[in-house]
Amino acid sequence: MFDRHDSGIGLWPGESIEDVEAGQSADLSYRLTCLALADGWVEADRDLLPDTLEDIPVGPFLAAVVSSVDRSRLNGHDAVRLMQTEARLASCHEAQKLASMAEVACSPAGDADSAVERSFDEIEYVAVEIAAALTLTRRAAESQLNQAVSLTGRLARVWDSFSQGLIDLAKARVFDQQLGHLPEATVDTILDRTLDAAPGLTTGQLRARISREVMEADPDGAASGFHEGLRDRKLTFYPNPDFTASLGLRSVDPSDLAAVLANIDRIARLLKVEGEGRTLDQIRADVAVDLLKGHCLCGESPNPGGGVHLNVDLATLVGSSHVPGELAGYGPVLAEVARKTALRQVDGEWTYQVTDNGKVIATGTTSRRPSAAQKRRLRARYQTCVFVGCRRPAYHCDLDHRRPHSQGGPTHNDNLGPLCRHHHMAKHHVPWQLERLPNGDHQWTSPLGHTYIRKRAPPD
Repeated sequence: MFDRHDSGIGLWPGESIEDVEAGQSADLSYRLTCLALADGWVEADRDLLPDTLEDIPVGPFLAAVVSSVDRSRLNGHDAVRLMQTEARLASCHEAQKLASMAEVACSPAGDADSAVERSFDEIEYVAVEIAAALTLTRRAAESQLNQAVSLTGRLARVWDSFSQGLIDLAKARVFDQQLGHLPEATVDTILDRTLDAAPGLTTGQLRARISREVMEADPDGAASGFHEGLRDRKLTFYPNPDFTASLGLRSVDPSDLAAVLANIDRIARLLKVEGEGRTLDQIRADVAVDLLKGHCLCGESPNPGGGVHLNVDLATLVGSSHVPGELAGYGPVLAEVARKTALRQVDGEWTYQVTDNGKVIATGTTSRRPSAAQKRRLRARYQTCVFVGCRRPAYHCDLDHRRPHSQGGPTHNDNLGPLCRHHHMAKHHVPWQLERLPNGDHQWTSPLGHTYIRKRAPPD
């Protein structure tokens, strides 16, 4: 009889020891091979990773293989593979911890010899036990407990992806924060549209995509939540570890904050002159403080309508649609907020784009002083930096030659794309290789030999 304990072989999720004993596990021979490798990894091979490392599901064998590797002997390419695998394992372990936390919440009091009992209701004050056991603050324990109950309950599909290492804790939190209050049917609809894409998105991209889906799936509920949230608006002031301090506005109308930031940025750029020792970020902070203290800078009066970049459907503008708009650098906003933002821009420059099945076929401007046609088209087409996961608005980006101009690359739209200054410098100095694929995606190849894809129409 096969004895799991003698062999040291653990079980995959959903697999029973009876399956293994009956030889019904398709992975059994491969598992034994992995275990042998982990237990008897020869010294000469400790600087290698299995070619099939990415195909091994999270579980005890993957952990055994990873723990046997001497990472100091890996090349850069394989060090990245090991890092990705360890991230998968970490997500699995964190998901199991939350599952245990949820189990604690449903287990009545008893000593070590008590029979197992379960409750269908969360036990009162269980967060106190969790805080003591894990040396957490009360707020941290309550927050983690709420996440555990939500993810293992009504968001079980999210927990499944989390426990398989497909998404990490930060992304699981995004799902919980964005969907935790919605009806079950709405949650299922949104998960159908977002969960499979989540592994390839940053938390910022994921939050933006879910926000748009929520606004479209339940516009009335989203509007109600928006107005309810505005009641909680406040100004916060708190110290930092380096003895500086931070000031923050919370739960404010995004159109108001977009106008505030645009005005501060406009004044800061006027003050940024040749020889100025401060960075633009430092000047923005100083301008904000001076304005709040009542100082007038550069003889400039506030201009809340200037410089806000809004992408919105015409149907939304005229009030016949609830399709969300998009504030560059912020993300999706309710149709109501988009209309309010547009009304404040009546004296500003407007650019427009005409699309056909998502492809930009024409652009223009309502101003008599338009920017260069190439800049208009590129910024309309991409809207953000085209590096993987970057959400820096295109109007704050450099226009990069994919094929360098010094190597004969033409200054043509097909050879240009917006890159923020940081990723622009990385492309030219590290270097990263960029290729625009036939479907419009951008394929980046790192100096360590890994490829990453930035989709043509990312959910920014």
